Amino acid sequence: MPGQALNLTTELPVSEITLHRGDTGLGFNIRGGVDLPNFKEDTGIFVTRLKEAGAAYRDRRLKEGDKIIEVNGTSLHALTHNEAVQVFITAGEVVTMKVQHGAEAHVLKILEGRKKGNKGLLIAVLVIGIAAAAGVGFFLSQKK
Repeated sequence: MPGQALNLTTELPVSEITLHRGDTGLGFNIRGGVDLPNFKEDTGIFVTRLKEAGAAYRDRRLKEGDKIIEVNGTSLHALTHNEAVQVFITAGEVVTMKVQHGAEAHVLKILEGRKKGNKGLLIAVLVIGIAAAAGVGFFLSQKK
């Protein structure tokens, strides 16, 4: 059973790219979906690889790390990986996508910031805990 759809890129701008599949296909790999997320904090569909012979590589607008949020008017939000793949397979010759450029880097930056914030919180808790323990020790030593 798929998990919950999560999204860390809502504030990123959205661009539209139209590609013609042609004989070589769209020419990129994707990762993500609610069942196989690229990031556990963002279940969107991310471009992981461009193939040199494909339409996306020749067009040069779609990049590795971009997040595809819509294909020919079909939202990819809350889809499983296989459902997203099927959207691409059945998209036809002309494929119009709404994408967020640099989404993977954006998500990584957010996650790194959270990690640093959590370290700061942990240090603060430890300092307060040590101070409290020292205070208790001081208080107990004064009772003698």
